[in-house]
Amino acid sequence: MQSQDTRAPAAPADEEPIREIVALATGLASRMWAHHQARVAEFDLSGPEAKALLRLEPNRCLSMRELSALLHANPSNVTVSVGRLEARGLVSRQGADDRRVRGVVLTDAGVTLRARLETRLAEDSPAVRGLSPDEREVLRDVLHRLDEHARVTGV
Repeated sequence: MQSQDTRAPAAPADEEPIREIVALATGLASRMWAHHQARVAEFDLSGPEAKALLRLEPNRCLSMRELSALLHANPSNVTVSVGRLEARGLVSRQGADDRRVRGVVLTDAGVTLRARLETRLAEDSPAVRGLSPDEREVLRDVLHRLDEHARVTGV
């Protein structure tokens, strides 16, 4: 009977930098999430409410289905978040009687709060803290490429 080799296969030469990139990105994502949650709490918003507020654009009406797709969230959960934003006067629903079909648009108060939230999220962000303006541009370009790849591949 042959014994099986239980050693891990030799890693390709470029695997270690990839592992390091993933580990660093994971750490950064954790710091960014903590920063995001703290800033969102300043405006008395839940995470899902903030995500919806930030995905809606001024003067652009989105259906609940479109908003749910942008948020990668269950439409019923988005309906709850939008209802809370509507109760605060930050969004209004337009269109049909069915709340799931109606369009959602930012109110003037919503546009104002969205801008204030965006400003607070950018202040001292862990994503760019300590980077020079040139390094920020390089990072922005890399993130644009990653975002485009995700859109093209759907991943």
